[in-house]
Amino acid sequence: MTKEETTDAKRTMAMAIDRKSLARAAVILGGLAAGYFLVVALHRAEILINDYYLQILIWVGINVIMGVSLNLINGFTGQFSLGHAGFMAIGAYVAASMTKLMGMPFALALLAGGIAAAAGGLVVGIPTLRLAGDYLAIATLGFGEIIRVIILNLDVVGGPRGLPGIPAHTTFLWVYAIAAATVVVVRNLIWSRQGRALVAIREDETAAETMGVDTTRNKIMAFVVGAFFAGVAGGLYAHKITFIDPSQFDFMKSVEALVIIVLGGLGSITGTVMAAFVVTFLPEVLRAFADYRMIIYSLMLILMMLYRPRGLMGTAEFSFRQLGLADRRPVPDKGGQAVGRSDGPPPVLETRRVCMDFGGLRAVSDFNMTLRQGELVGLIGPNGAGKTTVFNMLTGLAEATSGRVYFMGEDITKRRPSEINDMGVARTFQNIRLFSNLSVLDNVRIAFRGERPYSMAEALLRAGRYSPQEDQIYRKSMEFLRLFGLEDRASEIASKLPYGAQRRLEMARALATRPKLLLLDEPAAGMNPQETQELLELIRWIHERFDLTVLLIEHDMNLVMKLCQRIIVLDYGLTIADGSPAEIVKNRRVIEAYLGEEAV
Repeated sequence: MTKEETTDAKRTMAMAIDRKSLARAAVILGGLAAGYFLVVALHRAEILINDYYLQILIWVGINVIMGVSLNLINGFTGQFSLGHAGFMAIGAYVAASMTKLMGMPFALALLAGGIAAAAGGLVVGIPTLRLAGDYLAIATLGFGEIIRVIILNLDVVGGPRGLPGIPAHTTFLWVYAIAAATVVVVRNLIWSRQGRALVAIREDETAAETMGVDTTRNKIMAFVVGAFFAGVAGGLYAHKITFIDPSQFDFMKSVEALVIIVLGGLGSITGTVMAAFVVTFLPEVLRAFADYRMIIYSLMLILMMLYRPRGLMGTAEFSFRQLGLADRRPVPDKGGQAVGRSDGPPPVLETRRVCMDFGGLRAVSDFNMTLRQGELVGLIGPNGAGKTTVFNMLTGLAEATSGRVYFMGEDITKRRPSEINDMGVARTFQNIRLFSNLSVLDNVRIAFRGERPYSMAEALLRAGRYSPQEDQIYRKSMEFLRLFGLEDRASEIASKLPYGAQRRLEMARALATRPKLLLLDEPAAGMNPQETQELLELIRWIHERFDLTVLLIEHDMNLVMKLCQRIIVLDYGLTIADGSPAEIVKNRRVIEAYLGEEAV
């Protein structure tokens, strides 16, 4: 294909994607407008929807905003937050103060409330998001209580007496429009490279870090966006009920939002919307059975746990694919070019007198190593020799107690895993660490980052560089899957792959970060002889095709001796040998410590 033909093909493909995008936008706007006017028409005609049900629909919309914003944090990012009511309280009080006390327009008040809540998300995010699990839940719960106590002591907003006389600005149109905007914005975020980073954090934070994902920054981003929409929901709530006091934003309000996302499905926007309807309408439906309401709730909960333990929708979503409006991205040409790096100065890794202590135990002692461009080096030794600890220090998962690690002349001893990966160091793990609940394709797409990646605003609006770069990421990801024999399994869930295919996928994902140095931690573990032979050929091919420096930990000495150009031997954290395979197999200290006499 000539250069002109290639350019014309790319232009045609871009135009097709743009037409799909315009068609999707038209469907979204048309559907939203039709839904709104249908509700309004039914209300005016008093068919199915009277004033009472219209008020319930307004509360449904507010719950949708609350649920979707919390699902971004809890469901998609995997952070267990119990302080969402605190963000809602900030938005409610700021918006109400601006309209009641300052006479500001409602739209500006809602925006100010959202921004103030986002600032609260930033404040709570920076110090607490290095926590995880129960510790994070306790920290966010404490934040919500702190906000409530602060409001209790602010006389300017009524303190414990509350703030009455708030203008009743919240209408069905306001709630409908903002709920729709929340769903669209969060959905666009999740279907972007930033969203894939959030889901990667949920699946395996350590693996995400080694793929170049700045986990702390991305978690803070999720908290800020989620808090913003919670603040807007609080503003709508205040201007609907027209009276607020601190007791309305207690722990149970956070639990209410949590119930919505658990019922709908952690990681499903569609499920959250459905659950918001259920949670809002169900008390009204059961009003005639008030004496038995808790029994009915309990039975429903038991049935949910038995038959839908992951919620109404699990992680499933409504997709434009069901309407034939999904992007039909072409599979790359079978004769693609090599996708590794071939330019730039030769990468060099050096360790100088590196030590690693765990309490009183020294796992690695005075470790010195130099890796030069294009070398394929083995790191061997008995179990407990410190091999994986060395890998962890090289990739930032552990910080050396003393000594220095240099990559291409730069000191990376105290660098974070994401920074080290950005510089060009990638790794696999002894125990495979895929993003198990994501597709094979998404596992690789998470690793790709463009030269000038599109911004958060472009992701939310699906504008600018978003479509071209997403198309490029798709094509490159499919090319990698083809190279590793996984192209036909791109849509499968990673955890469903056979063991050997999972190993290949982990290598493909590591190479998708375009490394200069690849660290392989026991890639043959658990493989039979045939799979091991295939792995040997694969590693040799990767080394040559991508012009990489490779450091390999492996216990299969047949593989190591056939594959490696040089071998380093550790024993109890000490380097006891460094040389060619022929030298190592005859080294008396290595034989005594690891190989045994039968290796001679």
